Amino acid sequence: MKLRNLLPLLGLMASAAHADAVTIQSCGVSQVFDKTPSRAITLNQQATEVMLALGLQDAMVGTAYIDDAIPAQWNDAYESVPVLAEKYPAAEVVLAQEPDFLFAGFGSAFSEDNLGAVEKWHDLGISTYLVDASCKDKHPQDVPLTVAPIFEDIENVGKIFNVEDRANALIDTLQQRLDSVKAAPSGAGQTAFIYDSGAETPFSIGCCGGPALLASLTGLQSISSDVPGTWVDLSWEHVVAADPDVILLIEADWSTAAEKRAHMEADPVLSALRAVKEGRFVTVPFSETLLGMRFADGVETVNNQLAKLP
Repeated sequence: MKLRNLLPLLGLMASAAHADAVTIQSCGVSQVFDKTPSRAITLNQQATEVMLALGLQDAMVGTAYIDDAIPAQWNDAYESVPVLAEKYPAAEVVLAQEPDFLFAGFGSAFSEDNLGAVEKWHDLGISTYLVDASCKDKHPQDVPLTVAPIFEDIENVGKIFNVEDRANALIDTLQQRLDSVKAAPSGAGQTAFIYDSGAETPFSIGCCGGPALLASLTGLQSISSDVPGTWVDLSWEHVVAADPDVILLIEADWSTAAEKRAHMEADPVLSALRAVKEGRFVTVPFSETLLGMRFADGVETVNNQLAKLP
């Protein structure tokens, strides 16, 4: 069913007016907000957690596509919001909630295979926002990310929902936490293999995504830092030749840290790597490698683990 054909189903609730209209750029698209959204739907964990961290759960009518457990400090707020789907919901399911704002963590949310292009939603009077780090046009695959996209998202969402004071306080806190790690990186001078998944072919990171930035902030030099992209396939020969000082395991439902470590320890070649023999493993949840509210958690977690390695 085409989105345009569903327009009669929409009966958007009135929202509080902004004192002055707010213009926001999201991945090259300019949108004007003259009212504060009151029926937001978040798609992907990064988007959901920005809303929760800003105390905006009462403005949410749905959420979807969570990769990891929501942190305890936001769990009660999260539980108050309906979960529309395990992955991306169908457009009809979204429209049934009569949303006025769709906030996505990955560009895949607005692909034709999922909810459809943002222009279709704008034609229905529904605003959209894509997490800044996920805008491929703005962040090429061969240019390293910085932490700036995190702060841009918080600032923009703060303006959209008229909670700028909360947003500014949150930005200040996150900046201080990241600066503290940058001042004393525990991994300085050490090389690292970042292992996401894969047994036959290891799925790792490239030069320029959130995981690469996390490694860099903790002082680590990724063995694949010269490979364009965020996530890339490596070869075990590459890993063996690099013989990294540290192995950073991504904890994920689709490939747990314990499974990956067991695979390396059982393999006759990989088990001979220095990091494997010496137990120099550190672990970080997948959601803490993304440029969102939990990125500072990931940076701190990895930095603290590195400090305790033998």
